[in-house]
Amino acid sequence: MTLRLVHERPPESPESDLPCRLCDRLRAEERAATAAGDHSRAVDCRVLIARHPHGFTRR
Repeated sequence: MTLRLVHERPPESPESDLPCRLCDRLRAEERAATAAGDHSRAVDCRVLIARHPHGFTRR
């Protein structure tokens, strides 16, 4: 699975409740990596989620 770090949230609605597609993909990849025993990749996914710019403060 190749992931590109791009800002997918519409800039005009930073407080929107729309899900972030990149974060959703990274969470799915994290779950798959954990299930496969690839803990290094799971940690990588968590780091990428934490570093992903959303332009707003998460609640």
